[in-house]
Amino acid sequence: MQQKNKDIAIIGAPFRSGCNREGAQYAPQWLIDNTPLYKATCHVLQFHSENIPLTDIQTNGIRNYNAVCHMRNELKACVNEAISNGKNVITIGGDHSIAMGSIVGVLQSYPNLGVIWFDAHADINTEATSPSGNAHGMPLAALVGLCKSEINNQGSTLAPQNVYWVGVRDIDVGEWDTIKRLGIEDHVFTIEKVHQLGMKSVMHQIRTSLNEKGVKQLHLSFDIDGMDPTIAHATGTPVVNGLTDIEFNEFICELGRNMPQLVSMDFVEYNPLMDNEKYSTGEWCTNSLIKLIDTISKS
Repeated sequence: MQQKNKDIAIIGAPFRSGCNREGAQYAPQWLIDNTPLYKATCHVLQFHSENIPLTDIQTNGIRNYNAVCHMRNELKACVNEAISNGKNVITIGGDHSIAMGSIVGVLQSYPNLGVIWFDAHADINTEATSPSGNAHGMPLAALVGLCKSEINNQGSTLAPQNVYWVGVRDIDVGEWDTIKRLGIEDHVFTIEKVHQLGMKSVMHQIRTSLNEKGVKQLHLSFDIDGMDPTIAHATGTPVVNGLTDIEFNEFICELGRNMPQLVSMDFVEYNPLMDNEKYSTGEWCTNSLIKLIDTISKS
């Protein structure tokens, strides 16, 4: 029997205040307008803070603190409503701080959620360890309950042993200390490990570990800077020596193979203002979104 595709809710989160750079707020509408969507309902949130000029002012060690807290609460409610209505959810950012809201919205329904963090960065800085004060480097710390301010997860806390990184290659000293303290160093699949082991082996290890923990639902948090800048240059914090298209396609293939049910994902950090005149990164993003939508709709 052919598997029935599940309805998808696509939520646009036009938020750039977590990275203190203009441009990412335009990505959700651009990507929705340029991506062929099938059986998907789309809703783009409006954050009034994104019409206010960015500043370097920090509150509680975080730039644009009030805007981040507001975004987190609004997005959490929107994602939770979609999940509660039986839909799989794709949240399009915006910068990666949106994961504070999207993942909490899923955790309210699936407290034993597994998370794959596809990214060049670990994003597990706290207010105390962050070199920049930018919230897009803090979402995992907030989600697992390590932050001290109001960005910290309230209620449904993500279990750190359910988090797996793929493609990271720029990890701050404070982040490594946190990861070691949590005892999850073997969950960090750096770009060197991916090249050494191969993507199929990496995903097999993640799959086995998730199954051993009894994880039934999975969230993918996909930052395009996990890719090599020659593929996805239009992003705020590119890092050289990233993943290739071949590795990305292997990742997508393995993501749909005997993994826990993929119920939600983020797609973040595309910046149309940084793209070239042909929108080559944008074109890569739309093609990749189609593949991800197909994968989640069949999960």
